[in-house]
This record gives sequence, C-alpha cells and structure tokens, in this order.
Amino acid sequence: LGAMQQGGIEGKRVAALVGDGFEEAELEQPRRALETAGAIVTIVGVNERARQRIRGKRGLDESPVAVRAEELVVDCTAEDFDALLIPGGQSPDSIRTDHDVQRFVREIDTAKKPLFAIGHGAQVLISAQVSRGRMMTGSASIIDDIRNAGALYREQPIVQDGHWVTARGIADLAQFSRSIVERLASTAAP
Repeated sequence: LGAMQQGGIEGKRVAALVGDGFEEAELEQPRRALETAGAIVTIVGVNERARQRIRGKRGLDESPVAVRAEELVVDCTAEDFDALLIPGGQSPDSIRTDHDVQRFVREIDTAKKPLFAIGHGAQVLISAQVSRGRMMTGSASIIDDIRNAGALYREQPIVQDGHWVTARGIADLAQFSRSIVERLASTAAP
C-alpha cells in the first residue's frame, strides 16, 4: 500500500500558505512527509516582503528560522495546485483577513481539492467562510471560533471531512502528516 500511495502523489503540487509567525514544525514535518512521497510543496506568501523572508514563530525575535515565498497568493489560483496546507502558529491570524488568501482558499474548497489545516490554521478556513457545516478540529484556543463559524468541532487529533483534513496541533503532527499524504494519494486515483 505504501508504494502505491507514494506513486499516487508523484508531482502533485501543494501550496503551503504561510505568513510571519508560522509554527515551524507544523510546516516542516508535513512538508517533509509530502515531499518524501513525491509531492512538490510551494511556499506561498501574502506580500512582496515574503519573497525575502517569512519568519517562523521562534524567529520573530532573533532566531534564523525563516522561509521564502516562492509564489505570492495574489498570483495563485486553485488550478495551479492539487492541495493546500495551512500551518498554524500566529501566521493564520496575520493572513486570515487578506482578500486573496480568502479567495484562494474558497477556490481550492470549491474545486474540492484537499485542504489541510493544523492548529490555528483553521482560522483561515473560518475567515474564508468555508467552514459552516463542516466537521473539523483545531487549537484548543479557537474552539469557540470554530463553533461560532457554524462548524462542528470534534475533540480528536485528526478530523477528516470530505476533502478536508484538520488537526489540533503539534502533538498530532505524525498522524496529520500520514493522513494528508493518504488523502492526497486518494485524489490521484484514476
């Protein structure tokens, strides 16, 4: 099964939507899992400055942990990618009000392409107004936000609902990484 799954995502393009203050592990571990399985993960930023540097949560002070945007969300459409990954940390709160971020998330959702959010990543789904009626999970601190947006909160490490996979946070990273690779592979079936 492992080899079949990996063949299923060879060359699939995944957008990782990242802003300043992203949770490093919530980007790096899923990214590594996807790339190991053959997917191409593209860092998508929200502004021109992101091409130089998007600082990780621990990098907001002095740490060198940073990534660079390879694409800007204003230039991205759902047609460019096969799935979307939204890591948590402070990043979701800083990018959630961006109109292009909301448009891009809605396009991916409308196209029924896999949407992966972990921790605070759910905030981006809420602001894009795609979460009503969905089953999902996220950081404990945003449970009320999830419920107030009309979503059905589930206290589980991983919640899969259609083309969505959401996770609570860092403690669930291994399971999240496995789940998103499997979800992406299942969309590759002929």
